[in-house]
Amino acid sequence: MADRDPGLQPERTALAWQRTALAAAVVAVLMTRTGVIHRSVPDLLAAACAATAVVLAVLASRTVRATVAPRKLLWSVTVAVVGAGVFVTVGLFV
Repeated sequence: MADRDPGLQPERTALAWQRTALAAAVVAVLMTRTGVIHRSVPDLLAAACAATAVVLAVLASRTVRATVAPRKLLWSVTVAVVGAGVFVTVGLFV
């Protein structure tokens, strides 16, 4: 039986993770700026979650290029992004 040819799928997945990391980095910078200017704790917490998502997305991007990313890493990125969204939402009503 011949080895499976993954084609370009791992490359596309790694690029998607890089775009996710870039978007999360932009959110982290903007939320940090907003949190500092307005002294808003939810905005600073959202920035921390977004910064965590950046680190995890970069790790996922590197892992995908080598092998299949572990489910725990993927769930961690999801939780960090959702956490940032929750804190942004809370910040809108505080």
